[in-house]
Parts: sequence; C-alpha cells; structure tokens
Amino acid sequence: MSDPAATVPGPLLEFQLTLRAPDGISPAALLGSYDDYVNADGPPVAAVHHGVPMREVAGWRLGADITVPLGEPPFTVLVYLHGGGWVMGAPHTHRRLATELAALGLLVVSVDYRRAPKHRFPAAVGDAEFAVGWAAGHAAEFGGDPARILVGGDSAGANLAACVLTGTAAGRSVSGALLLYGVYDYHRALPVLAPLLAGHEAHTQLYLPPGDFEAVRGDPRLSPEGHGAGMPPTLVAVGGRDPLCVESTAFAAHLAEVGVPHELVVLDGAPHAFLQLPTHPAHDEGLAAIGRFLDRHGFRTPAPES
Repeated sequence: MSDPAATVPGPLLEFQLTLRAPDGISPAALLGSYDDYVNADGPPVAAVHHGVPMREVAGWRLGADITVPLGEPPFTVLVYLHGGGWVMGAPHTHRRLATELAALGLLVVSVDYRRAPKHRFPAAVGDAEFAVGWAAGHAAEFGGDPARILVGGDSAGANLAACVLTGTAAGRSVSGALLLYGVYDYHRALPVLAPLLAGHEAHTQLYLPPGDFEAVRGDPRLSPEGHGAGMPPTLVAVGGRDPLCVESTAFAAHLAEVGVPHELVVLDGAPHAFLQLPTHPAHDEGLAAIGRFLDRHGFRTPAPES
C-alpha cells in the first residue's frame, strides 16, 4: 500500500515530523523554498484586503490581511495568529490556509504581529490582544459580526491565541477558540523548539528576554496551561506524529479538569503543521474537524440557498 503522505515534499515532511532543518539551511529558508507547494491556489473567496492598518507600536506597523468569504454577511470573525516559533512567518506564509478557513464561512483577520528576537515577549501577546479588540470595533466594516469573534492560530500562533484567552482582558469578549498544534507550556516545550529558537537555555532562546526567563515561568501570557478556567468553547487539534503532540493533549486534559467545553482531535500519523501540507490526508481531515466544531457551536453562517 502506498504512503498517503507520499506527495508531500520529503524534506518538508521530515521537518514537520522533527522540527529540525537539515544542516546548512535555516528553518525559514527551508519553509520558504516550499512556498509554491504550501500556498498553492486555495478555494475562492470574495476578497482579500492586504495590510489593513491597526496601529503603530514600537516602530512596528501592526496590521492584518483580511480574507472575506463568499456568501452573505455577517460572518463569524476569526482573529488568526500564524505560526513560526514567534520568530518567523507572516500572514503571507499562511495565505492559502486563510482562504481555506474563509471557505468555512469565517471572516479571517490574519495578524502581522511583532516577532522575536527584535520584539521579544510579551510584544506579540500585546499585539494579539489589541487585534481582538480591533476586530470587535472594525470587523463589521468587512462583513464580520462583532458579537461572534473567535481567536485561533497554529503552533506559536495557537500559543498566542490561548494566551489572549487566559492572560489578557480581551479574551473575555471571545466566543470560541481554534487551537492548532500549539505550545501551552513554553518551558516544557523548549527542548523540542530549540532548533527554531537557537537553543533551550535562557541566554540562547530567542523569544523571552534572558533576564525574565525564570520570572515568567507559568505566566498565563506565556504558558496558558493551568490558567484555562473560563475559556470559551475550544477546539484543540494536533497530529499524532507531531513532536509537540503532548502540548495539545496536556492542555486538553487541563481544560477538562476546569470544565471548559472543548474537543481534542488527534489525527493519527499527522505531523506538525498538517494544515499547510495540502496533499497530506490530515489536511482535509483537519479542515473537516474545524467545520464540525463551527457547526456544533453555531459559528458558521448558513450558506445562502442557490
């Protein structure tokens, strides 16, 4: 029997199974070399508004790409935070995924938040929090429903999404969460993330200010596990072969302990970042799981009758 993931480029699949790039190439360069595969044409959408400005902070022009679905507004709003280990990635690297999420009926606000090492913790968390508030005030201009705001993201972006819900005031206005193969205890996950963050010690890792490395251990703006009480309905999705799988299963166990309505989806055989591997079988399975979650909680705008 042939391998169902055989059409995924080998080096890219190996990276997502290990989070380690081959010697002599950086993770950003490796991922960039497969942009044509990762971001091959997605489903049709009504419009994409690039670089919509939100604010300027610390010399950074915080903005977002807003992807508008087909159909009749108002749409549930998804404030989306891209992955990339807090040090790389951008709305542009996740542009196909944004159209796929929009095809599920969501107005996707993909945030271009500040990244380390130039802008270290908690800069990205502050940007994510601001983006949720901005969406509540401005999404209606693009067809969004300010009464139905979701926050979500993948990998480091899922961490930021969960941190908004557990460590900031903006999380109180959020109706639901889509957390995709995220990190929920930074210090626990750091040995796995070390190849992306230049090491796992205080003075080598690139996300935290070295002097704060111990002081922020367990801070809900960094490690949301342990602080999830009161979160809205949440989807936690991860691949069974993701080296960070334990992050999602442990976080889901915490949500169960504190009584948060949630769904844990573990896709057998799937690597990290499977939603950016369009020919991997877990890609379609993951999108279907998101669609079911949206339907169960009334987040999906019914499609207009033909």
